[in-house]
Amino acid sequence: MTPLGTTAEDAGVSLRDAVLLVCSLFVFHLGRGWARGLVEGEYLIGIVGLLLALAPVVWLLFVIRKAYF
Repeated sequence: MTPLGTTAEDAGVSLRDAVLLVCSLFVFHLGRGWARGLVEGEYLIGIVGLLLALAPVVWLLFVIRKAYF
């Protein structure tokens, strides 16, 4: 349980970061669906989807590296 006085500012999460996280999850989900094109033989849309799916993951790794290392 968190104390009643806890806010998002105390946790270090800004509105900008939350919006970026939601947008990156949407892009990841969209890219994951498009990446199925590789299996179905649509290589161009599959490669674009693969790039869309991997971009938020790489961005998140850079954010974590910058924050903790």
